[in-house]
Amino acid sequence: MEQFNPCLRNFIAMGKNYEKALSRDVLFQMAEVHRQIQVQLEEMLKCFHNELLSELEKKVELDARYLTAALKKYQMEHKSKGESLEKCQGELKKLRRKSQGSKNPSKYGEKELQRLIEQV
Repeated sequence: MEQFNPCLRNFIAMGKNYEKALSRDVLFQMAEVHRQIQVQLEEMLKCFHNELLSELEKKVELDARYLTAALKKYQMEHKSKGESLEKCQGELKKLRRKSQGSKNPSKYGEKELQRLIEQV
């Protein structure tokens, strides 16, 4: 009985070690699956960045450049038209002053009308 008992205990210990080995194998398999999922996730993130984010970033940058150029063009045109308008208004004021002191106001009336048309 004493010899049987140590063998039985050894058998039980070996069974437990075998059970641990199997559970370790399962843990290794789980770790491998987790690693594969992590690799796939990293690949998806790279694709997301390359195909979507970087393209959107380029488009936003191009839009910003276009809008900046359009704004500068608009400001230049606005300034030019404003200067032209001020010039025409100045000439119109001169003509009105001349026509008020003139003996022939109809002569300046036609010029004044032309200046008003130019302003529009």
